[in-house]
Amino acid sequence: MYESLINRKHRGLFVIAIDCSASMQERITFNSLSLSKAEAVALVCNYTIDELIARATRQGIVRDYYDIAVIGYSGDSIQPLIGDGTQQRIAIDLLAKMAPEPCSYTFDQHPDDGTTVGATFTLRPWITPRAAANTPMHKAMIEIERIVAEWCRMPENRDSFPPVVINISDGECSDGTATDLIGIAERIKSHATHDGNTLLLNIHLTTNDEAESVAFPANGLFDDICPFRRMLFAMSSILPETMEPLIEELINPGSYGPYRCVAFNASINELIMILAIGSESLKNM
Repeated sequence: MYESLINRKHRGLFVIAIDCSASMQERITFNSLSLSKAEAVALVCNYTIDELIARATRQGIVRDYYDIAVIGYSGDSIQPLIGDGTQQRIAIDLLAKMAPEPCSYTFDQHPDDGTTVGATFTLRPWITPRAAANTPMHKAMIEIERIVAEWCRMPENRDSFPPVVINISDGECSDGTATDLIGIAERIKSHATHDGNTLLLNIHLTTNDEAESVAFPANGLFDDICPFRRMLFAMSSILPETMEPLIEELINPGSYGPYRCVAFNASINELIMILAIGSESLKNM
């Protein structure tokens, strides 16, 4: 299970859901840059989309290896954040044809020798930051279930690696109870291909550098008094055994699984690592 290779015959699906509520206006520091959480998440997601396109490129041509959906949720609306805005899910080769002009970003690096070195990188602004109103996470999860259910029902996807869903939020849901959220998460995870069930990762962001960060906790060792954290833990998938070495290498050296696909009080640097782990299956081409 969770071993199917991604190719044009066995395509994949990668879904990112982004909290675009007003609290995402809060400021953080990322590589010496002062950004809102919305800006930082957009930056990381743009990097991830560029990486996914690069992985699907062969001899200068972007191959139809997977579909991608990026949706934002705030107020009463769920909106596609990539493509032409008319569809939630889009093939990676079609998305590449809509590529916006790249933008340059500059930040300071601080090597161990105490010096400061300027660095510049270039990304395409696939998504733009949004931050307003409240957090309709339950409504977003209902839309995500529709996306993965439709994709898993397609006969051509029955032998593919199952969908990977990553939900990024900085606060509690405004339109549903814990029971509602856990229930819809279970329905999302129930949709499957012959290679396994949909994987759901939940990432809670923070602006507090002193808050304890927990990423991919061991499945049998989690005990937290916070109802919100217990809810996110219950919503999240158990990481497939085939992906456990990534956690032991990048997140929790010396640990052992099984792990839950959840992170609390994650920094932006941790978000980068978690998105890389979440998209790791799409390297297997």
